[in-house]
Amino acid sequence: MAKAYTQDEFDELMLKVQKVDMRVAEYLDEAGRDSCRMFQLDEIPCPHAWAVIKQKHLVVDNYYSDLFKPETVVKTYDIAVDPLPNEREWKIPKDILDEVVLPPRYKRPPGRLKKRRDKPLHELLAGKKRHACSTCGQLGHNRRSCGFEPRRK
Repeated sequence: MAKAYTQDEFDELMLKVQKVDMRVAEYLDEAGRDSCRMFQLDEIPCPHAWAVIKQKHLVVDNYYSDLFKPETVVKTYDIAVDPLPNEREWKIPKDILDEVVLPPRYKRPPGRLKKRRDKPLHELLAGKKRHACSTCGQLGHNRRSCGFEPRRK
């Protein structure tokens, strides 16, 4: 099931499962067809698939991408990487040589960055907001210090 990339392949596999054991097909149908899509995205079996693979004693190599097999990882290091030649031997196109690269316009000041943002003028002129009490709606205090709160019995 985890290897089905299209709906047709999935339906075909479900028919095979139904022929073997109808209860398993019903269980898979109730579990939903979206599972987690981990295999489709990463080509690595999800925990659900690993549980089935282990329980059925299947060959694990058949259920994950060749990219993750040890032989493939070792092959990535087989190709020699040549260092760049000496700078005098570089062949740089003329249009790139003629291009002028300037330093940044502004230099960030040294030290730790500011934690507060710069407020626009309208926020600076507005002053501080006074919060209202959520119990009585009056300004100048909050619910904890509200004298109008009914006493609890």
